[in-house]
Amino acid sequence: QEDGSGDTDISTPQGPQRRELVYNFVLLGKDVDSGNTDSIIVVSFDIPNRKVGMISIPRDTAVERTRRKNPKINGAFYGAGPDVLKEEIEHTFGIPIDYYVLVDLEGFIALVDELGGVDVYIPENMNYDDPTPGEELHIHYQAGTHHLNGKQALEVARFRHNNDGSGYTDTGRAEMHRQMLVALAKKVVSWNSIPKVTAFVELFQTYVKTDLSASDMLFFATQAMGVDFSSGITQGELTGRGDGVVGNSKWCYVFQPEDILPTLNEQLNPYTRDLTADDLDLPQPDRYLQNY
Repeated sequence: QEDGSGDTDISTPQGPQRRELVYNFVLLGKDVDSGNTDSIIVVSFDIPNRKVGMISIPRDTAVERTRRKNPKINGAFYGAGPDVLKEEIEHTFGIPIDYYVLVDLEGFIALVDELGGVDVYIPENMNYDDPTPGEELHIHYQAGTHHLNGKQALEVARFRHNNDGSGYTDTGRAEMHRQMLVALAKKVVSWNSIPKVTAFVELFQTYVKTDLSASDMLFFATQAMGVDFSSGITQGELTGRGDGVVGNSKWCYVFQPEDILPTLNEQLNPYTRDLTADDLDLPQPDRYLQNY
């Protein structure tokens, strides 16, 4: 089976059968100082039904990584790379990943600026200052809708909590990342102009690392023009616990199959049958740090 752009064969001769023209992507935001991934968003694009599903995978999610000491998924890039991360997502959650897109901080700023900024709803006041020399960070925004340039969008994306301890949960931060992604995509496809989208695809390649070819990107971008962004995009959360101890690592995010299978099937499943617990390989903690 060929994909719609004619470039890549993603058939699965053994195992569950794929639905035609349904593709999964992992979008990765690179960490500030390390080789880890700070943001991991999995997106499913069902072209025939013009539907997009999205979930965020917590960066501290525990995975079965027998060859390396760090059991957390965000360590996959450190000396391993995107192909290993794609494999770990499929192995852990039973979801195949066809393509990856990796953007670093400078690339993110440049892309937002090239698009003329992005409109984002900030759900609560942000007041955070880190005066550490060389790592200075100052984030101050009032709740409400803001038009942000690249630098401002990065500040909002990096926000975790206020100096007084109030602020987001990890879920809230992940939701902000997805909101920005949708806003950026919406701006591109709203042009409804293949020449303009083609020009942006060429620019996009300058700022990201990906295994998508230029023709792949153009194909998916033009197909996305048929998606109703008000009703065709859905998002889900993976319900788990972030206080697991796995081996020597603390504060690992761990899941139970019954808690996440409905979300996986609703948002990301590209197969002709539902995923079951047998399709998952979820590491279980040796203990929890908080007993509740």
